[in-house]
Amino acid sequence: MAAVPVDPDRDSARSWLEAELDRPGYAVRESWVRRALTWLRDRLPDLSLDGQLPAWTSWVAIALVVAAVAGLLWFAARDRWRRAGLTGAPRGDRVFGAEGQLSAAAYRERSRSSATAGDLDSALLDGYRAVTAAAHERSVLDAAPARTAHEVAVRLAAVFPAHAGDLGVAADRFDAVRYGGRHADAEQVAQVHALDEALAAPTSLPAPTGPLPAPTGPPR
Repeated sequence: MAAVPVDPDRDSARSWLEAELDRPGYAVRESWVRRALTWLRDRLPDLSLDGQLPAWTSWVAIALVVAAVAGLLWFAARDRWRRAGLTGAPRGDRVFGAEGQLSAAAYRERSRSSATAGDLDSALLDGYRAVTAAAHERSVLDAAPARTAHEVAVRLAAVFPAHAGDLGVAADRFDAVRYGGRHADAEQVAQVHALDEALAAPTSLPAPTGPLPAPTGPPR
């Protein structure tokens, strides 16, 4: 049986159309950014100052508020990965890892092998471990366990003040790669290798400043 054609009057057609457009499928979905800006705009005071300033100043104020909030969130999150890594890892799993300390030469060999193989993250981590192990071997650092990368950098900076900045940068990169999910690049690996070589040089340690010890043998 064929359908009977419907020929509504003008008012009925308008009513049907409005009812159809009210259905959820026709709703316009705003982005969360626009909804957030609208929320801020509705809660900000009127910045037009009785017409002395144009209406767009409210949008400038909104942009400044959003930028300030984004900046606060960035600063709050900047060290989150470091704190999570340091509090979540066992105390023995800081610079050297769960495997324990190897020799500086072993770390250097692993670092350069990883760099050649393209594993720059491992190359940077082992490069910094070589710096730390070499300091232990030269008795620049004592054998206190579970030091963080920054604790190592602070202690070595007191002995090698000329390299304090490079030590801090290397520690930041170590934490960023190990705990923050960042990735090292070839330049950063080369810089930690150069730092290791500079600190391992025989002339890198400062000369003793105290008086020379008195001779213990009989005079001749």
